[in-house]
Amino acid sequence: MATRVFSDEELEGLRSFPAIGKDELIRYFTLTPADEAFLRKFRRAQNVLGAAVQLSTLPWLGFVPDEVPAAPPAAVGRLARQLGLAVADLAGYGEREQTRTDHLREVAEYLGWKQPKAIEHKELDEFLLARAMEHDAPSLLFRLGCEYLRSAKAIRPGVVVLLERVAAARTTAEAETHARVAHLLTGERAAGLDGLLGAAGGTMGRAVAGVGRQGRSRWPGRRGHGRRDPAAPRALGQGDAELGEQQAPGLLGDAEQFGVARGQLAVGGACMAVE
Repeated sequence: MATRVFSDEELEGLRSFPAIGKDELIRYFTLTPADEAFLRKFRRAQNVLGAAVQLSTLPWLGFVPDEVPAAPPAAVGRLARQLGLAVADLAGYGEREQTRTDHLREVAEYLGWKQPKAIEHKELDEFLLARAMEHDAPSLLFRLGCEYLRSAKAIRPGVVVLLERVAAARTTAEAETHARVAHLLTGERAAGLDGLLGAAGGTMGRAVAGVGRQGRSRWPGRRGHGRRDPAAPRALGQGDAELGEQQAPGLLGDAEQFGVARGQLAVGGACMAVE
């Protein structure tokens, strides 16, 4: 499942308010006169303070957790003092979900944020694909996606929804990667590279045959999923004399050509780096 990228505890944390530092408190929970004028239209103290929390949280996290009253006490206290309200006024805010979502819509419009629609989803998918050609770690891709959405002032969707888009980007990147290198791996070259790396059972040949099925973990320089074989760079960098007389002439050149071609696979700034 896409959500297995994170533990249950981590998933809950991604849906909730994190701890807040002093710099974030000052940067995001300081109201301008225009902010205060906007918030006063909500009239009831509970709604004014609840909308204030949403207004401050959206630029901070890129989304607003469902449990608005669970915001960090220091943040709620700072807003309450600026608005001349009591912290206790926030209790019970959002019990009626429609009220909370209506307020979020008004807050987002005021701040110039938007719910992602088809065009934003397409741009997000393109961004994630480009990053997936560089990085294979789903947790990193998830965080990069969050940063992208925040920079675009697009409200982050649910954690599972974003993780599913990350998974789709990784699958597409894997297929694209194999499509770009498959022509380099002739049967003779694949066998030679297997010999250089000491791979048993034709690992490289199986990688070519398994285009669309095998992951990038089967490339030279990787041993298992996402782990680099420390011996691989040394093997690819040795001179012909060190390879042994049993290796075919020019095999090292083939290996180097493969490495160079692989390093040149870049489209729109996305290069495939073996990490």
